[in-house]
Amino acid sequence: MKIIFILLGVVSLMFSATLTKIEGRVKVLSKNSIKKHRAKSGERIKSGDKLISYKNSKAFLTLDDNSNIILNESSELTLLSENSLKQSSGEVYYKIKKRHASNGLKVETPFSIIGIKGTEFIVNSTKNRQIALNEGLLAIESLRANFELHVAKVMSEFEAYKLQQAKGYEAYLKDNLGEDITYVKSVHLESLRVLNFKDSTQCKSDCESHVSEKEFTDTTKERFKKYEQMLKE
Repeated sequence: MKIIFILLGVVSLMFSATLTKIEGRVKVLSKNSIKKHRAKSGERIKSGDKLISYKNSKAFLTLDDNSNIILNESSELTLLSENSLKQSSGEVYYKIKKRHASNGLKVETPFSIIGIKGTEFIVNSTKNRQIALNEGLLAIESLRANFELHVAKVMSEFEAYKLQQAKGYEAYLKDNLGEDITYVKSVHLESLRVLNFKDSTQCKSDCESHVSEKEFTDTTKERFKKYEQMLKE
């Protein structure tokens, strides 16, 4: 009986997803294999498998809870375990169903670890490293040292008016366009916000990376609309 119980426990921890659609050239490197094979629509991707999309190609994954993931071109994504993914490169769109805190999903990237409970976001692991959040909330942790976080100062209309009157227009502009800089191990990203990651050489002090938090631009909104349209096609 004990042996049966252990085996059932192992099975319950197996993580898998279905490759629902392929555009272009996509391959799978299965766990314990040294040779990649051409991916097929309907194929099950299991724990330890790596999915690779090549230039001008895309891969569409559906998790067992009906969450959706789209790998854009030149991207790599590995299913590590039931609650963990690893994005090694490229741009990936995630639309994750709401989860209980104890069953949250994590995505490892070359520059951070992202904690997810249920949300819609894009991670760009190319040269222009970025995390853009459309819905939900993300907890983003550094891999080693602190982030140097730059956030534009936000003032109410009344505070801005008082500052403008007290300091004059030029001084007001200088202060109003400034940034708050903090050194933190983790960041909570809210909806319609973007984090841009730069090399640590851009930091004013020792840090993991220079991180700036920005509002959505029209370009970012269009990127999400395109991915959402892809899911409907």
